[in-house]
Amino acid sequence: MDPRVYVPAYLERLYIQEHPGLTAGARALVREQIAAEPERYAANAHARALLAYSRVHGELADALFRMEGLPDDEFERDRGELFSRARGQLARIIAEDATCLDARLVSIQLSEVPLDACLSDMLKLEREAREALIATRPGFDPDVDGLWRPGTLPRDASGVELSAAELTASDPDLIGWLHILEALAQGSIFTARYRSAANYARTVMRAQGFPNYAVGTLLLALARLEDEDAFFRAVREAGPDVEELPWFGLGRTLLLYKLGQTRSARRALRDFAARCEGGAFFLLNPTYHDPYLPVRPPALEAWDLAHQAVWEADGIIADTPDFTLWAEGVDGVRAAADDFARRYGF
Repeated sequence: MDPRVYVPAYLERLYIQEHPGLTAGARALVREQIAAEPERYAANAHARALLAYSRVHGELADALFRMEGLPDDEFERDRGELFSRARGQLARIIAEDATCLDARLVSIQLSEVPLDACLSDMLKLEREAREALIATRPGFDPDVDGLWRPGTLPRDASGVELSAAELTASDPDLIGWLHILEALAQGSIFTARYRSAANYARTVMRAQGFPNYAVGTLLLALARLEDEDAFFRAVREAGPDVEELPWFGLGRTLLLYKLGQTRSARRALRDFAARCEGGAFFLLNPTYHDPYLPVRPPALEAWDLAHQAVWEADGIIADTPDFTLWAEGVDGVRAAADDFARRYGF
């Protein structure tokens, strides 16, 4: 979740708590003023740290986007300088407020250490964040749907009970914890810890008011584990919209291929190529993706989600003998990839 979304929501909630009884019109005006001048509404050290992190994160994402067209040597040089500068900025934010979880998470991700060491640091941060949430937020429960026990939701300054979605969407500490879980799930996929990836993803999926594609991580993990029953049970539980996601199409293809159901796998692959813009292209042409800092960036193009799904499944694909060669030979897949490349200039 982009801090440019949840930090203003947090500032608005702080202001409303301090000024009960605002009309709907007054609240709308406050929202506009926060968007224009958020610094005026950063009433405590935590809010100021979050605003500082939001700026660093925005600069990081924008700079990575602008680098996409650079030659390889310039890209590596500029990215190294960018990450070094960001590490310094994040260190200053953390020194001022160690409870800024997203700043700490991105700092861990930018550290120049092996992925296993990075995961170890994230595990420690997740434990600390979860314990703090349990201690400071009565009713928070990571094991229940919505993450809040029924009947325990707090009330706003006007006495109206907040919904689980409202509470989550404006709580940067809870959002930071969910980001840590997403990062752990994705890191677990990359290091072949598939059961751990599935468990982390399931926890994220319990959240309300927190947009995410954790179901994609879950489906890839279950496909790699060749757990057909759990895969399709997860699809049913997620609802019909999940079948439109590239993680479903790719995961189903991998699962059926690994189970030796090649006729069904061919049908699944053709469906993936037809439904998911760019799916065939990225599957046959592995393409670099910017690192997730801290989690999946929002999709800006119609094909971004397909790119993310294939990139996240890279280790699974590489560990599935002859899968890419087989996929290229399925009728229509190479043609779909070539058509996409022509239309988008790849």
